Amino acid sequence: MTEIALTGRRPGGARGGGTALWTLVRAHLTLSLRTPVVLLAVLALPFAVLLTLLLVVGFRFPTIEFGAMPGVRVIDRLLPEMAGTVAAAAGILVLTLQLSEARATGMLRRLRRSPMRDGSYLAAQAVVAVVLVTASTVLFAAVAFIVYGAPRSWHPLYLAGALLVVAYCSISAGLLLGGMRMPRTGARVAAPLCFALLFLCSGAGVPREGWEGVAPWLYEITTVNPLAQLNDFVFAASQGRLSDTWPAVAGLLVTAAVANLVTRRVFDWEGTS
Repeated sequence: MTEIALTGRRPGGARGGGTALWTLVRAHLTLSLRTPVVLLAVLALPFAVLLTLLLVVGFRFPTIEFGAMPGVRVIDRLLPEMAGTVAAAAGILVLTLQLSEARATGMLRRLRRSPMRDGSYLAAQAVVAVVLVTASTVLFAAVAFIVYGAPRSWHPLYLAGALLVVAYCSISAGLLLGGMRMPRTGARVAAPLCFALLFLCSGAGVPREGWEGVAPWLYEITTVNPLAQLNDFVFAASQGRLSDTWPAVAGLLVTAAVANLVTRRVFDWEGTS
């Protein structure tokens, strides 16, 4: 894989930066598609959740309409919320594990010392995450539209913008978590645990209002769960409106920006000798 500096100016750093970036994007994308955790967390997760709901709740469940939202079916909400969940997984789970692996193998150390443009490696990570989330969303949407038909209201551009917000927050979290000085085994435990807690406590694919009468305690957790707030934001965007959770999302964006500043100071590029 092409070695590219992560931070700091190096002699000749500007030369060939764009070419190096896209070379790294292609290499990283190829590597990601060969990694089981990426395929499971990004491409297979939406279909696994849908299949679980079909088997556990019933095959009519995706076509049921919300009482408070006439014309909106469960699948109409599941589609954007799974896109948001995949965007979260791409940062919190996939990026954290990949950074930990790159540090453990000494790749981060070699990339940082190579004479190439600042931030190329991190930019490539972000580009690949966006590509994977886009591919997952398009694939799941195509299947959902073929099987259940398109939603009555569908705004893909607003959806894309909301997904970028989720991706920024999750990538910021992944950089912070993946940048911590911890052994590879620690990252392999921390990243899946963080994502699993966020996903399960956001409703686990079931619209969170559905838990209010079944498990009120879980519904209360979803009201403060960051992923649940982001998924509400993504769903509302897909419907062409602004979610009531926008203040929480704005707070998460500020938190992500602060996390980026912290990451610049604490990121462990070298690892243990």
